[in-house]
Amino acid sequence: MNPAYSETQFIRSFDTTAIPKHAFILTAYNPMDQKLPEKENQKRNKILEDLIKQAGALCLPIIGASKDLIHQEPSFLTDLNKAQAIELAEKFNQRAIFEIKEDSLAIICTDEKNSAIVLGSFQDRWITT
Repeated sequence: MNPAYSETQFIRSFDTTAIPKHAFILTAYNPMDQKLPEKENQKRNKILEDLIKQAGALCLPIIGASKDLIHQEPSFLTDLNKAQAIELAEKFNQRAIFEIKEDSLAIICTDEKNSAIVLGSFQDRWITT
């Protein structure tokens, strides 16, 4: 897994009361860390957004970013269940997703579905716009 994942910050533009107690953050950008053209990434993310909404799940836009904000990937915070979130991540060839439980943030690798790397407080990684 890319070590940069554990340093990810999150840029949010929604009220924190909208965040469910258990949620996941997914993206369709840059599958398996392969940099794609922006238009292709946008197209993939639109399909992901549509699939989340078709499942009847919460779908809040959020951006995963490097600490210096140079690298940013538009993503979605959703209340899909774990199996659904991992299934979508695999569909879009993603290495990992983020899991939020209360204020605890963890990474789940799609090839190790039953293990999570706990990163600490989700709130400590918020950047508000």
